Amino acid sequence: MNEYELVDTFYTIASLSDQLITSFITLLFAFLIASYLVSSKLDRRMTVVVVALYSFMALRYIALYYNVTGDIIALADILTELRLQEGSSLDWLEIGGGMWMMHAGTSAAMFLCFLASIFFFFYARQRGDE
Repeated sequence: MNEYELVDTFYTIASLSDQLITSFITLLFAFLIASYLVSSKLDRRMTVVVVALYSFMALRYIALYYNVTGDIIALADILTELRLQEGSSLDWLEIGGGMWMMHAGTSAAMFLCFLASIFFFFYARQRGDE
């Protein structure tokens, strides 16, 4: 791939990671609102179904985000190496280091939000039964 294609791929993958995190947040807040409004009204079977479906989709988004941002980091390393080569046309490109911290931190935060939302579901369910 030439430099243009690498940069285009980098920004395309970065856009995909933004879409994944936005979809995860949408799913998370939909689950929190549903938990607050109807968790106490669900019987045990429906509780298992709702929590299982939510967990599948939420963990899927987390895994996809983790994989996609891993690709971003690998591509950023390649672009940084190309930028440092003599005669490179990528002098304008500013890809900072430490992307792995964002990768690990955001993935961990997403997983903690998932766990907190499951806790909230059962907390709201218990409060509604009282």
